[in-house]
Amino acid sequence: MHSPEKLEIIHLQDSYTIMYALLSRSIMDELGEEGETIVREATRRYGKDRGRKRRKKHLDLNVKINMNSLFAVCSDLPSDPRFRRDRLLLTEEERNSHTLICPMAQVWEEYGAKKIGRIYCEEFHRACYQEYAYGLTQVNLARTLTEDGDDYCDFHVVLRKANVPTELKPQCFSEYDPDYKKPDVSGSPADGKSGFSSLCNRVYYYMLEVLLEQCPEQAIGIMTDALHIWAQDTAERLRQQAKELSQPLDISFADRHFPLYMNIDEDSLWLEYSNYGAKELLKQEFYNPLFEKLNLK
Repeated sequence: MHSPEKLEIIHLQDSYTIMYALLSRSIMDELGEEGETIVREATRRYGKDRGRKRRKKHLDLNVKINMNSLFAVCSDLPSDPRFRRDRLLLTEEERNSHTLICPMAQVWEEYGAKKIGRIYCEEFHRACYQEYAYGLTQVNLARTLTEDGDDYCDFHVVLRKANVPTELKPQCFSEYDPDYKKPDVSGSPADGKSGFSSLCNRVYYYMLEVLLEQCPEQAIGIMTDALHIWAQDTAERLRQQAKELSQPLDISFADRHFPLYMNIDEDSLWLEYSNYGAKELLKQEFYNPLFEKLNLK
């Protein structure tokens, strides 16, 4: 039995996973192979964005850019208690781990979206981890739970010192920075609400961006349909969650159990992602239908 706080994190995680599947499926159903190309490119852009932001945060904290930092220092998300991993090796140069239980893979299977999950695994991790370390990371994902027949995810992620240019070595490894003092980065764990909200918004943003580039005449219609499907699924899930927890389904409940802020105008992220009318489209075609379905005000 999970605590109320952990259960909220679980619901946030699952909502993010479902959103990726529903938006991707809508694009691929409408556009076929071209749609898959769009989803893959959007996922890579999102991964690179997330890697860049992680790197900037670490540099601002005076943390070295290496594999130990990437996987063990100041995560942008809280831990999901359902994940089970066997971490075989973690050093400055490499991380080797097996994911034995992945709730994302389980949700994608529940939604008949294992292929979409495989796209995420293939594109996101490589893009994010490579971007984090200046494009120098080698990513080997030999097995994934989104592939039929695989019973674990096998990650081997490497940043070899020999491959890092001389001018970047001091930023990556303390042995090349003799005056380096390791910072104290202990503190509060990552906030689930802001973390998953940021992830959802950026996945949506980059899918809209690539859609507009590749299919400008169809893009808004396809994304509008996808947002309606997501709003319907979200309404059904929030109703079920509130019923199971015997709690009223109000704005407060939705804010705790769903990633996006119920007041979109309070989300400062949109100041950075202000192109394409993305915020306005999300408000009109996702928020408004969701609030209407749930009688939220």
